[in-house]
Amino acid sequence: MSSIEDNELPKANISRVLKTALPPGTALQKEAKVAVSKAATVFINYLSTVANDTAKSANHKTISAPDVFKAMEVLEFDDLIPALRESFTVFQQLQSDKKQKKKEKKAEEENAASTTATPDDDTRGTKRSADDDDEDDDDEDGTPGPKKQKNGDDEEDDEDEDDEDEKMAELSDSPNDKSREGTAEE
Repeated sequence: MSSIEDNELPKANISRVLKTALPPGTALQKEAKVAVSKAATVFINYLSTVANDTAKSANHKTISAPDVFKAMEVLEFDDLIPALRESFTVFQQLQSDKKQKKKEKKAEEENAASTTATPDDDTRGTKRSADDDDEDDDDEDGTPGPKKQKNGDDEEDDEDEDDEDEKMAELSDSPNDKSREGTAEE
C-alpha cells in the first residue's frame, strides 16, 4: 500500500499557492507547509476516489469535470462548487483562447509562406525563355541542371537537340565529352 509521501504534491507549488492565498508579509513555518501539503494530498486523493466512483457508476472510463462536481456534492462541499465552476470556466476560456491564437498564427504563417514565392514557384506552369534554358542546362561541373518541362511544341526541339548531341559525341573522342553525353541522354 502506498503512503501519503508517495503522492505528495510538489513543495514549490504548495508554497506558491500559499503565498498567493495568504496576505502579503505572512510568514509560514516549515511544519505548516508540510501540514498543508499532506492535507491537500489527502483531499485530492479522496476527491479523486469519489469522482472515479461517480464516473464508474455512469459507465465512464475517464473522470471528467462533471464527475468532480458531482463528487464535491457527495462530499458535501456545496459551498465550494460555485467558485470551482467559475475557475473551471475561466480555465476553459484561457485554453480556448490559446487554441484560437495558435490557429491564427498558423494561418498567418501559411499566408506569409504562400505570398513569399520561391523562384521555382514563379516558373511553374509558365513557358521559359531561351535565356532561362541556357542557365539551367548544365552546371559548371558538367552535371545536368533541373529537368525541363515538356509540352507538345517542345518535342521537335528536343529531338533536334538529341541529334546534335549524338553528332558531337561521334566527333569527339575525349572522355569528358563522353561523360557529358551520358548525362545528356539521362
